[in-house]
Amino acid sequence: MVKVVAAPMNVSLRHIAKSVVHKGLPLPGPLRPLIRGAYRAGVFAVESLAFVRKVLWIEPVLRSVCTRVGRGLRAECLPYMRGEGRLELGDFVRLSGRSCFYFIHGMPAKPSITVGDHTFIGNGSTLSAAREIRIGAHCLLSALVRVHDNDGHPLDPERRRRHEPIRADEAAPVIIEDNVWIGAGATILKGVRIGQDAVVGTGAVVTTDVPAGAIVAGNPARVVKQLESGA
Repeated sequence: MVKVVAAPMNVSLRHIAKSVVHKGLPLPGPLRPLIRGAYRAGVFAVESLAFVRKVLWIEPVLRSVCTRVGRGLRAECLPYMRGEGRLELGDFVRLSGRSCFYFIHGMPAKPSITVGDHTFIGNGSTLSAAREIRIGAHCLLSALVRVHDNDGHPLDPERRRRHEPIRADEAAPVIIEDNVWIGAGATILKGVRIGQDAVVGTGAVVTTDVPAGAIVAGNPARVVKQLESGA
């Protein structure tokens, strides 16, 4: 009976493959400037393309569909907009990634969403207005924030079964004052007013007014700290 012995080359190849997986390919010194230069050229090309796309496509489209777009807009993607309403973007607003602006149908007056100067809206954030959502200046809305001035559907189960829309009196404006920071995944519900300089914690569900300078967290959100002026 003849024993089959694995060739040393096979063992060597497996060893090399494992070494590459764990340690990566060796990079000779002379190649480093070339690869670094190629990477920087790629970054420059991507950023240049994004700038051209913003100037020739994103900003013209937003100016055509918004009631107002201020100076210095920075938008990485076109937001998704559904329904008819008034969308006003102040000066130097930044829209990171793709945000969503929903306007509820069938209201007696056009719903409105206003975003103040120097305000940042994070990727995946959704603003749904049946009456009014107003966001002040210098606000920070992190990723996946939800702001709703309406419940989306009637609370009455019979009306839901009949697929009836909400009524205007079932919505209530949301006001977010200047310099508010809202953490990722937080939800702001109808009728809420968030005072100036307040902070809303990650994942919080805000159902009642937030005092100026307060930090709130939890579901439902509760005041956990009051900031001192200038803190």
